[in-house]
Amino acid sequence: MSTPNSSATIVPFWNRLPAIMAYPAHAGALVTIVLLGLAQVLWLLPVVGWILALLATIALYRYAFECLQSSADGFMKPPEVSLGARSLGGKYIWLIVILAVLLVVATIVLGRGGGLVLMLVFGVCLPAATMTLAMTESLGEALNPLKWMTIIAAIGWPYLAMVGVSMAILLSKGYAQGFVVHFMPLPVALLSLGIISNYATIALFHLMGYVLYQYHEQLGLAPEAPQRLARPAEAVDPDQELLNEASALVRDGKLAEAIELLRGPIRRGGTPAVHAQYRKLLRAADDKAGLLAHGRERIGVLVDQDDERGAVDLLRECQALDAGFAPETALQVSKLAHMAGRQNQPQAALQLLEGFAERYPGSQYIATNGLLAADLLHEKLGRDAQARDLLLDLKARVPNDPLLPDIDAKLATIQRMIAATARKPAPPA
Repeated sequence: MSTPNSSATIVPFWNRLPAIMAYPAHAGALVTIVLLGLAQVLWLLPVVGWILALLATIALYRYAFECLQSSADGFMKPPEVSLGARSLGGKYIWLIVILAVLLVVATIVLGRGGGLVLMLVFGVCLPAATMTLAMTESLGEALNPLKWMTIIAAIGWPYLAMVGVSMAILLSKGYAQGFVVHFMPLPVALLSLGIISNYATIALFHLMGYVLYQYHEQLGLAPEAPQRLARPAEAVDPDQELLNEASALVRDGKLAEAIELLRGPIRRGGTPAVHAQYRKLLRAADDKAGLLAHGRERIGVLVDQDDERGAVDLLRECQALDAGFAPETALQVSKLAHMAGRQNQPQAALQLLEGFAERYPGSQYIATNGLLAADLLHEKLGRDAQARDLLLDLKARVPNDPLLPDIDAKLATIQRMIAATARKPAPPA
């Protein structure tokens, strides 16, 4: 019998293509598609129009990544109209630009034939690169061909089927846009072109997210939806009356009063729903300092409760506001960094550990955190030279630490890897 989060209970994507194509038609997605389609028409304005249209395109991709990540978590309805605080939209555009530049350079160096071959490779691998960007939120990771191959190998032949479906969606988009251009008045056509393109984009990103969900076991992912189904039904929140009162204040335009109302229960503890609502109100008030202060306090509680998913999610949210964000104590930093590593968030962990030895000189966690950072750089990111330098510096800092044999063993492994890579023969001329 399959468990609730078993991939055996998930309908294969090729059996739900109509639902995938209807995904952008849900209210939350459709409103976003139309509004951003209107904004993208602004490119017709001189100078400033191009900037506004670019911002609208970044916003579209940001929302598309929210759809991808939500689908990968097993949620089959798009998120509400919320463009989030993450920078994935801009990173995705940079990903496309960098691949395009590499393609141009390859065409110049290798000729038209070589350029066409590379274009085919990039076309097949772009979904894997996009999935990597969604999972790691790292542009460097998304540009790593080894990451592409890992995803393609884990999914197998259905990956190529997904690429075929993606091509069919893009061709359908082209036909629909051609019809609009030929048979509709110019103002209507311009708006329709953007809406059609946005609709196809959201469908494509949902498809990629669903494939991650379908093959989450092979990829080592832990989608949220099955976990929620496995949890017992929750009782009514003890602070529901308080939440209702805060919502009423917001509807009356009294945002500051609503924040103050929740601040007291937050200081005494408060339920998770109160904390979530409090942060939502702080974001509405654009109170960055308040979000960081609450995040620092809340993460300490989540770390003590061993709530890895909640603590790491909140860490990433706070790091998006302040790259130097860290909890209050060296112990909390250490626990949270290891949690981020186990949650497959190496960038978040490394960002948290950067400068740890300088911030906490003499800490008993310098060696274990240095080993963690080196392991993430080596195993997850393939940055062996940086991992080697980090370990050499770590040995100088803690020459008598009990973990020194582990440091030496890891250093030897990485140095052998670097040496083996350096000895690889050059390709024949």
